[in-house]
This record gives sequence, structure tokens and C-alpha cells, in this order.
Amino acid sequence: AGKDSQAMLDYVAECARAADVTSRVVVLHNNLGRAEWPGPEGLAKEQAAHYGFRFEERHRAQLLLEEIRARGMWPDARNRY
Repeated sequence: AGKDSQAMLDYVAECARAADVTSRVVVLHNNLGRAEWPGPEGLAKEQAAHYGFRFEERHRAQLLLEEIRARGMWPDARNRY
């Protein structure tokens, strides 16, 4: 929900309007639990509402550091968090 996300959402909104598919756009926030700064969920929800897009949020069962500990390595391009 930072400035890069806002810029991309604005671009997606522009493209979706041009293609007349705004009803198919969903803003998804993947909550990082304790690893997340306070506030991104609310900001992402506000941004979705601003454009009139549906908002959804996902939570993982495991925290990022728990997954790293279980795998023994950091996520990479093939094994995303």
C-alpha cells in the first residue's frame, strides 16, 4: 500500500477503464502479520474504495520467519512467500 502500489493501482485503474473491465479488478492485500508495519491494510482498503474496486485480504497460517525456519532458507523467485 505504499507509493509504488498506489502508482500501479492508478495505472491498472486507467487500463481497466479503457478496457471497460473495472468490475473485474480486485485489490488484494497480503497481510504479513507481525512482520507488517501498522497501517498498510487500512491504506490498501482506502485506495481500493477510491477507485471503486473490490478489496480482499489474505493471511498466511505461518509467519514469514516461521516459514524460513521450516524451509531453512529465504523465499526466492520459485518459492515465494
